[in-house]
Amino acid sequence: MEGRIINVRKLVALDITLHGPRFILIEFGVGTPAILAVGGYLATAGQPALGVYLLLTGINYIPALIYAILIVRAGTANSEIADGLSRDKHYIRKYSTQQLLIFIPFAIILLAAAQELTKSNQGEA
Repeated sequence: MEGRIINVRKLVALDITLHGPRFILIEFGVGTPAILAVGGYLATAGQPALGVYLLLTGINYIPALIYAILIVRAGTANSEIADGLSRDKHYIRKYSTQQLLIFIPFAIILLAAAQELTKSNQGEA
């Protein structure tokens, strides 16, 4: 599932490469539960529309957090994006623009799930 739509794992690898593993782990590690907590609070404290939106959007950060942990543990951030950087001079811009999908509820989690299923069906590890 490469091409016009971002690969979520590569998006996280690019973030790690550009911003460093510590920053990304803190961003996703703190940001994921924080946005879910704020969303849950607002959903029950008189602002249900905003709260539900934050909860649904916060779910998008779960695969990003999981990928960040896996990539940092394996130390593969640079190698996971090397091919894309060498083939596409607009690689960073493409990923930087499309990461705004994080603000569309369920977009990233569904995209990550579809990409993992495709990868599994193709016999990749």
